[in-house]
Amino acid sequence: MHNGTKAEKIVKHDIALIFTSQSLEQSVNVIESLVSMHQQYNTNTRILVFYDDIRVVNLLAILGISVELVSTRTPLYLLQEKIENLLESQESGRIKVQKTRELSPAESDVIFNLLRGDSLLHIAAKRGTHPKTIFSQKYSALKKLRLRNMSTIFVASK
Repeated sequence: MHNGTKAEKIVKHDIALIFTSQSLEQSVNVIESLVSMHQQYNTNTRILVFYDDIRVVNLLAILGISVELVSTRTPLYLLQEKIENLLESQESGRIKVQKTRELSPAESDVIFNLLRGDSLLHIAAKRGTHPKTIFSQKYSALKKLRLRNMSTIFVASK
C-alpha cells in the first residue's frame, strides 16, 4: 500500500483533521490511508474528515467505513461544536469498519488500485503475482462489500 507512511504519521496524534479533495484520485488516496491506518494500527486517534464532494461519503459507505464526517459548508460555530465534542468524547471519531465488510490488506490494495484505473494485469505485474490471484482478491472483496461488480463503486464515485 502506498499510504502506510501517511497512516503512520496520523496515528501519532490524538486527533487528526483530514481534508478530502474534489479530485477523486486524491480522495481515494485519503480513504486508502484511513483503511491502512485501521488495518495496521490499533489506534486511539480520533479523526474528523472534511469533505466537499459527496463521492467521498458514498465510497466510505460502500466500504463500510464510519468516521466523523463534516461538510466543508458547515458553519464555523457548528464546526467548533463538533471538534469540542470530538475532543471530549472517548469513542467519537474513531474509525469503524463493519466486520462483515472488512477487507484484507491485499483486497484493499486491489480495490484501491482499480479505483485509480489500474487493470488486473497491471496490478498483478506491479505486485509480482499471478493475475488469477488478483482476480480472486477482487472477487473476495466485492463479495464482502456486497457488490456484483466494480461499476457500483464507479457509479458512486461519479
